[in-house]
Amino acid sequence: MSIKARGYALCLLACAPIFALASETQESNDRPLAQVGTELITERDYRNFVAGLPEWTKSTAEGSDQVRDYLQTLVDRALILRAARAQKVEQSAASQKNIETARRLKVGQAMEQRYIRPAVSVSEKELRRAFAAQQWERQIKIAHIFVRTPAQAEAALAALQAGRSFAEVAHEFSQNRTTAAHGGQKPYYYSRSNAIPAVRDSLFSLPKGAISAILPVPKGYEIFKILAERTASYQQMRPQVLKAVMQTRLQARRRAYIDSLAELFQWQEVAEGMDRLTHILHRGAPEGDKPVFYLSEADAAAVLYTYQGGAISLGEAVRRSQFIRQGRYVRDSLKVASYLERDVKVPQLLLLQGRALGIDQEPAIADWLRRKKEEILIRQMRRRATAQQKPITEQEMRTHYEAHPTSYQTSSKVEVVEIQVEQEAQARALLAQVRADQQQAAPLIALLADIKENGREVSALHSLNDELAVYGWLKQRLSSPLDAAQVATEIANATDLADLTATYIVRQLAALHSVRHGSREAEGRYALYWHETPRFGPLVQAAMAAEVGALVGPLEHHGLYSIAKIVRRSAAGRQPFADVQQRIAHTLRRERESELFGQWLQALRTDAAGDVVFFDDHIEALGQAAP
Repeated sequence: MSIKARGYALCLLACAPIFALASETQESNDRPLAQVGTELITERDYRNFVAGLPEWTKSTAEGSDQVRDYLQTLVDRALILRAARAQKVEQSAASQKNIETARRLKVGQAMEQRYIRPAVSVSEKELRRAFAAQQWERQIKIAHIFVRTPAQAEAALAALQAGRSFAEVAHEFSQNRTTAAHGGQKPYYYSRSNAIPAVRDSLFSLPKGAISAILPVPKGYEIFKILAERTASYQQMRPQVLKAVMQTRLQARRRAYIDSLAELFQWQEVAEGMDRLTHILHRGAPEGDKPVFYLSEADAAAVLYTYQGGAISLGEAVRRSQFIRQGRYVRDSLKVASYLERDVKVPQLLLLQGRALGIDQEPAIADWLRRKKEEILIRQMRRRATAQQKPITEQEMRTHYEAHPTSYQTSSKVEVVEIQVEQEAQARALLAQVRADQQQAAPLIALLADIKENGREVSALHSLNDELAVYGWLKQRLSSPLDAAQVATEIANATDLADLTATYIVRQLAALHSVRHGSREAEGRYALYWHETPRFGPLVQAAMAAEVGALVGPLEHHGLYSIAKIVRRSAAGRQPFADVQQRIAHTLRRERESELFGQWLQALRTDAAGDVVFFDDHIEALGQAAP
């Protein structure tokens, strides 16, 4: 394994602890393989390390050469930790904060598993009661109008109250342009588990056809209309009901437990500190879609919470809450309160109680914390070793871009209309029906040509008889102004009207027969990429290989069968330099960091050469015994 690969293995170890270097007491058959100063690296350490390596990092060497390859990484780790101790890195403010964060996380997880989750249960009778009381059987199809300001929401609601159709108002006002193009319609049926808490109760209290009031949501305001509904069985919804009920009960249990700890440890919010934080957050200057705020030294030192034996400053509270640091919804006092509860109060009280109970001193947790501290020290040493790297210039980025023409490409994409069904025989029957309908669709092809070439209105499609189901489907689309406009666009942009007719036939059948989730609402239309093979199975490969206009299938995936029409394809192309500039800069920084770290590590090895001993006989024996 190269120095660069070993360096990455060290980074990997710093991110995911998988072994302890050497215990103070060794089993009699735990042979030493190397020694760094007074520290032994044993066969047990070696085997634990190798067992945790990802496949792609494994050495291609064999026998004792492979053992030495891996053993060098363990020696490097020991050398880095020795250097960290010599430089007193553990005493640095950054290390102390990271170690304390790890302790809060680990002890909090242990407290949660022991004192909160075991106290929560739900019976089958309670699940059925919740299913009935909270309308879990109801699934609704909705349209929505999303806007960012109250004034925009009021204007949209006024337009609805004046008698304009929901689809027209959504098309004009909604700032979700994807759904606005479809009159605000969302493609799926939603259950309570899909709705965000801010709108859930209001939404599911509305009957079919009703329009909601203006409802505040995290990034703005929404107005909903209930378009249709269907019923799900208890067995279908049981997993979602169980998850929701358990979550509600866990929250209640956690709140009660935290309240008891707050009383026990005399937790107090300092009103002056909270007022100060609120003022700072509200005066933050907009930068993009988030406010940016700054803390002075006096602000950061102000006390926000006190508890028995300690206090938490305003600066420390902000540091612990990622969402507050990032300026997410910080002008919403309720949001800020929830962030502080989740990120500051709860973890701190669980840590205080965990320490009082001695949980952080239990052997398994103490060992985890010791190894976590080692990982933190390794990260800190890597940062110190690479802190002097020069900025990446634009010329360096352009040179890299030109030298790697295949590294920054757009993905190949194939657009299809798919019909997925449960039986292969049904798939074959639908495939035959598509071909038969194509043979009988000459009147539609001729009418589409007349509309395209002579400028006739798409309303001319109403002259079609009902000989084919696709004719009725097209005429139904004309009942919506937005859908009618879309049909007109499809006809105007078509280069092959026979192919467009075939696409319409498959879309109509997909809307009627497809069992893939959401497919009927989307009329089977999907854009396929290679990375979606786990979802679509062999359909991706077949679509990538087929010609535009071809019919493929039936293709089996997870017991279901798909047929599809290939609508269009987009070949892979090179992304513009401006679009990938940040990615290139990141790549070059990582490469430069690895180079600097490798140089630093090599110097560390050279300086410590006299302190490192390899037990060659044991290494050879282990190499011969390896499979």
